[in-house]
Amino acid sequence: MMDAKHYNVLRDDKYGRYLVANKDLDGGELIFTDQPFAVGPKADTPPLCLGCYCPVENTLCSRCGWPVCGAQCERDPQHIAECEIFSMEKVRFQPVADWTSSAPQLDCITPLRLLLAKEKDPERWRQELEMMEVHTESRQQRPTWSMDQVNIVDFLVDHCKLGDRFSKETVQKACGILEVNAVEIPSRGGFSIRAVYPRLAIAAHSCVPNIVHTILQDNYKVEIRAAIPIKKGEPLYLCYTHALSPTIVRREYLLESKFFNCDCPRCSDPTELGTHLSTIKCNKCDNGVILSTNPLDNDAQWNCTEKTCGFKTSGGAMRKMLAVVQAEVDQLDLLEPGPQAIEQREATINKYKSVFHPRHSILLSIKYALAQLYGRVEGYSIDDLPDLMLERKAEYCRMVLKTLDVITPGDSRMRGMMLYELHAPLMYLARNEYSIGLITKDKLKERLQEPIQCLADAARILSREDPQSPEGITGQIAAQCLEQLKASLEAI
Repeated sequence: MMDAKHYNVLRDDKYGRYLVANKDLDGGELIFTDQPFAVGPKADTPPLCLGCYCPVENTLCSRCGWPVCGAQCERDPQHIAECEIFSMEKVRFQPVADWTSSAPQLDCITPLRLLLAKEKDPERWRQELEMMEVHTESRQQRPTWSMDQVNIVDFLVDHCKLGDRFSKETVQKACGILEVNAVEIPSRGGFSIRAVYPRLAIAAHSCVPNIVHTILQDNYKVEIRAAIPIKKGEPLYLCYTHALSPTIVRREYLLESKFFNCDCPRCSDPTELGTHLSTIKCNKCDNGVILSTNPLDNDAQWNCTEKTCGFKTSGGAMRKMLAVVQAEVDQLDLLEPGPQAIEQREATINKYKSVFHPRHSILLSIKYALAQLYGRVEGYSIDDLPDLMLERKAEYCRMVLKTLDVITPGDSRMRGMMLYELHAPLMYLARNEYSIGLITKDKLKERLQEPIQCLADAARILSREDPQSPEGITGQIAAQCLEQLKASLEAI
């Protein structure tokens, strides 16, 4: 099931258990695979099918009365064990008024699946999950503890009459294992669910990771690869947060969800290793930028770097401002892919270009989205884009790639997708210049080498993704485009 040749498990006071390479690893090399101990809905999820996880409305299992999309999912192995429990005790899913809003009733499903897996494979539980960190004392201080006690612990032990199989302490431990160690993964239908991977959970966190993981959708197996060359004895670092988030947001998320304060080199540097993902422009003077005086303290003061300026603001004010703008950006993500999706994003960049550094997380995330929208939506198809917009698409791709060089070095899904997006504007710009006589045939051949390399790298990186995932499909398209471009180059 698992290949343990390429890592060792060590322990220290800072990380607890963590993984190190036990041989020199090449970039892209498979280190290990891991099967999930349990898979299921996230907390606060809307009603979804307990077999395939697609959203449902008023379609329930004929046996237990809990949400499923149809007869096939009623028989899904994941659902059968819980179905028997709910059927036996006649515990049915209670009707909801809005099938698109979160249903706390479903919060019990994944903890129950974890406990049923414990019963089925007590040896794996003992070896791989028993010693997982659950941060009981910290979790007891949070409102979610009492909610879990009612919606999950009391519900399963008292209402579903499972007290003879699981103690309330064991159920609460299952909740802790999920809260601290589960990872969010895409379901086969592309919806967000969670899973516990015992080996992956041991990998230490860094905001500059050296490993990447891929979820295979047929059985939710995870593959862990080296993103860059890793020397024997070096720790294996996974990034638990979204790579493009600014330091304040990443550190708050890690403290809230993983119960630790990150002090990695990226978090420790006010400029985020020169990427400026957290940097604000100073409106008081023309020359300075505003940086945190101590990024490891979320309440630290932010000062202008220009000595004669003297502008200062508080960490609290900075967090508030970021939250307001992020809420505005989140609304952009709700737009259907179309002309408005591009135009409103460009308007937002224009609105905030005097506030944020051009590579600030907020603006870079919008540029990352635009890099994928230009050439793909009505009115902005790749054949119709004027050179100015082709150059803008290429500029956004390069800006993201330059940042990824620092924060997620080596092969990553995001890099593969950006390389694929970059090939098209480079190819079209070169062909347009050749068609109007601006460059010679030899110069055209030379200019086409870069898009060829982009496609080759994109196809190589994305070939490791699940073939049915958006990234895996893009990798296959990149491989086809590569052959077509090579053929057209030979015909010139």
